[in-house]
Amino acid sequence: MPARAVAAIAIRLVLAAAALAALAWTWEEGRHRLPPQWNPWAPLDIAEPPGPFSAWKLRRATATPAACTGWLDTAGVRHTPVADRLGDDGCGWQNASRVSGVGGVTFSSTFVLACPAVARLALWERHGLQPAAEQYLGSRVAAIEHLGSYACRNVYGQAEGRRSQHATANAFDIAGFRLADGRRVSVLRDWRAAPDDAPQPTFLRAAHGSACRFFAGVLGPEYNAAHRDHFHFDQGPNRVCR
Repeated sequence: MPARAVAAIAIRLVLAAAALAALAWTWEEGRHRLPPQWNPWAPLDIAEPPGPFSAWKLRRATATPAACTGWLDTAGVRHTPVADRLGDDGCGWQNASRVSGVGGVTFSSTFVLACPAVARLALWERHGLQPAAEQYLGSRVAAIEHLGSYACRNVYGQAEGRRSQHATANAFDIAGFRLADGRRVSVLRDWRAAPDDAPQPTFLRAAHGSACRFFAGVLGPEYNAAHRDHFHFDQGPNRVCR
């Protein structure tokens, strides 16, 4: 696409956002109020369906450690903030919590994850994971089986190269799910289960795809062999959904 066309689209988007923001301010100052999902200045409510300003609200809700921790509390995330742990090897964490549950879900074990990533995990559980489970499996997810979050290592554990998002507790790996009715769904076993339209692989693909609305990095079995048995979610600088 020509640079001039890209610039024109960008200008229109900026003007549209400014107009909506002005409308929201006008309504807030008057007797009428916009629905929360259409008001960019309304606080982010975990019960609110994702809308055009959800990403903006989420960035604002997690902009500082105090704001982020407070939002987790209001969202019902079961967590305990942990002290910052920083080293000179590029590993450690800041603004993190030890998490034991989000929404109606528990985990196979507790884990330490950066607060903004925890917020995204909670939103995904509410608006991505559970709707997919109910639609395709007829049951809610009761527990998530995971492979951990923090690990002081490079990408793929290589001796050389850049640090993984796991090295700063900014990533979370999911291996499977236990449903409220007792069934278990495994990424390794069920992603490629036959037929392709069976409930388990359909659910896994829906759960994986919905995470892309909340996390910057979402990887799964279609990405490479290293992810054949789990979903990788992170809030790193690179956007990828595969």
